[in-house]
Amino acid sequence: MNGKFFLSAIAGAVTNFLLGWLAYGFLLKGFAEGNMTVYPGLMPEMPNIWLLFLATLLMAFLIAFIFQRWAGYNTFMNGLYGGMIIGFFIGASMDLSMFSMMNLFTPMYMIVDILMSTVMTGIMGGVIAAILGMGKKAAA
Repeated sequence: MNGKFFLSAIAGAVTNFLLGWLAYGFLLKGFAEGNMTVYPGLMPEMPNIWLLFLATLLMAFLIAFIFQRWAGYNTFMNGLYGGMIIGFFIGASMDLSMFSMMNLFTPMYMIVDILMSTVMTGIMGGVIAAILGMGKKAAA
């Protein structure tokens, strides 16, 4: 692990955090409200932003570790692809698990959330891989 590793993870986390704010805070807000069941006390008025960012940061560190240590991804497109694969499987696993145990959201919301996880984690992976690849000479 080096400086690029930490920089890539932090940049990836910030990217994903801002994408989540845009997607869930604005673009999908009405859709989510219409496709989720709200129980008294379930949702705080305001989420704990620091814990939310920490969760995003941990995911970014995991992706940066995988890309640097095992995958060797160092271009935006490789990272986008790898991030989408990781985002799909983690998002689908989490949503299916929650859907199986709780009456929290509709099947349509689950599908949209899995797609958003796939896209957002893909973009985060692209940013991470691009930073990991900064300064490397292109192959001839």
